[in-house]
Formats: sequence, C-alpha cells, structure tokens
Amino acid sequence: MPPIYVETDNSNAKAKLYDASKAGQAATKAEGKIQAVVKKILDKDPGFTTIKSNGAKGYVVKLKLSKLEVENYKTKCTLTGEIVRYPKAPSNKGKGDEMVSLGWHGSATADGTSEGSLVDCVEAIAEGMMPAGIKAMNTDFLRR
Repeated sequence: MPPIYVETDNSNAKAKLYDASKAGQAATKAEGKIQAVVKKILDKDPGFTTIKSNGAKGYVVKLKLSKLEVENYKTKCTLTGEIVRYPKAPSNKGKGDEMVSLGWHGSATADGTSEGSLVDCVEAIAEGMMPAGIKAMNTDFLRR
C-alpha cells in the first residue's frame, strides 16, 4: 500500500490549513511553524507522505490558533484542529469535506511575551497533537 497523502500546503489565503490570525503581526511566523512541525512529523513516518501524486488519497490537517493570552510574562495559547478526508467527497451540492476528527485540541504556555514565545507555544502544541492525528488517520484509512 502506498503511503497516505497529507496536504500541508498553506499558500491559499482563502482556505488556510494553518490559521494563526489571532496572533496579529506574528501570524505568518506562527503559521509557518505549525506547517513545519506537521510536515516534519509526517515526513518522519514511513506510512505518510506530503508529496502529492496522481489519484492520491489521504487527509488535510487543519490547525487554528483559537486562543491567545499574553500576560504576566507568559504566552498561553490553544490550537484546535480537524482532519478531513482528501480529496473532497462528491455531494449533492458539489464537493464537500468529510470530517475524520472533531474536538482535537491542545494548549501550552511559554515563558515570555515575545513573538518567539508564541512560536515556541504553537510548536509545542502541534508536536503534541500530531501523534493523535496520525492515529486517527491510520484508523480511518483502513475503513476507506
């Protein structure tokens, strides 16, 4: 069986996979870090690939910075996520997402209030969330 494809391209501004807009000016760096972590973890797993091929079947991992608190020399953040099947499934309204996971989230706190603290925070959360995401994708793929 070929590796399971996971879409990691975050270049479409209208359909971001990694959304850290709550971070204001630091959003681009935070989104880049989330993308890098997801890609790094998937590329290390021989059962997955981030290289698209013709007829690829797999998933899209979406992570969003849903909560950000910067106070008392600490940066607290929460990522929420979802995994949807790739490619989109046909429906009577065109093509739509088929959800694999709901309620997927993680939180962390980093020392400091700088942009670097935010990046460290989202990095730690993404690293913590991906093992559960990989498990969910492996389990779901067996049913497809």
